[in-house]
Amino acid sequence: MSGFREALGRHLLAIEERDLRALTDTVASPEGFLVMSDGKLARSASEFLESHRGWFAMKNWRLEVKPVRLFETAQMGVALLHLEYRETPPGKPPTRQESLLTLVFENRGGKWLMVLDQNTPVKAP
Repeated sequence: MSGFREALGRHLLAIEERDLRALTDTVASPEGFLVMSDGKLARSASEFLESHRGWFAMKNWRLEVKPVRLFETAQMGVALLHLEYRETPPGKPPTRQESLLTLVFENRGGKWLMVLDQNTPVKAP
């Protein structure tokens, strides 16, 4: 049995390595809600994973993740993370975006699975 922090690490590594199969193993199914930075809602694990497929196919982005706060109980784990996203699209100026990401994991019989991903953009002062 792994713990919440190990599951979180596997989830983030799957994103860093653009590994959809590994990401699939960290997401609760059939649920697995995603609230995107533009407010769109994915209501299932399949929608969540499909939203990552095209992004993972792109090779011109980098994501830096820094923990802000982690806490857990025997059944739930919550990670508040600061993200810095950089993209260098061909023929366009580079972009840089900051956001706060909240990930909620649930312990399901000893397996920690992500049940909520909420991305909130951070506006420059």
